[in-house]
Amino acid sequence: MKIWKKIALGMAALLVLLLLAGMALPSAGHIERTVVVNAKPAEVFALTATLKRWPDWTAWTTNRFPDLTYRYSGPDAGAGAMMIAAGKTSGDGTVTISAADPANGLTYTLDFNHGSQIFLGSIRHANTPEGLRVTWTLDAQLGGNPLKRWAGLAMGTLMGGDMEQGLAKLKVQVEARR
Repeated sequence: MKIWKKIALGMAALLVLLLLAGMALPSAGHIERTVVVNAKPAEVFALTATLKRWPDWTAWTTNRFPDLTYRYSGPDAGAGAMMIAAGKTSGDGTVTISAADPANGLTYTLDFNHGSQIFLGSIRHANTPEGLRVTWTLDAQLGGNPLKRWAGLAMGTLMGGDMEQGLAKLKVQVEARR
């Protein structure tokens, strides 16, 4: 019986240590991915500011999540446009464009699973000597919850690849239209 007591105390101590370490982790997360495309800002903006076009280029599609459904409200494009995505395998999320400027890009809010995590995102573009640099960012406030802070460490791993895939598809689509 003593061995079980020692094991239980050891597990409790490990849990407390993990929770305390989680409190020392950053309370915010940031992901940023970039691609250079051969296009004009208006060509990129046409795909990014129209939420009905996001399934054409993002990684979050019915090919990946067969039960995913989309609904839209507000204007077709720009500030106020909203996409509501739902699926058992993907989870639920709402994307709402908060600001849109054809010359520079857009900002949006991603509400994932009915407020369990809110991301502030942007898709910005700027002309460079190499071409049009498109930068996609996601920022999250993780608060004081040590479990969310641990999850924040994995944000780049969990979502960064999807963002890279989406930017690659965006590049192909925009350049194919030229």
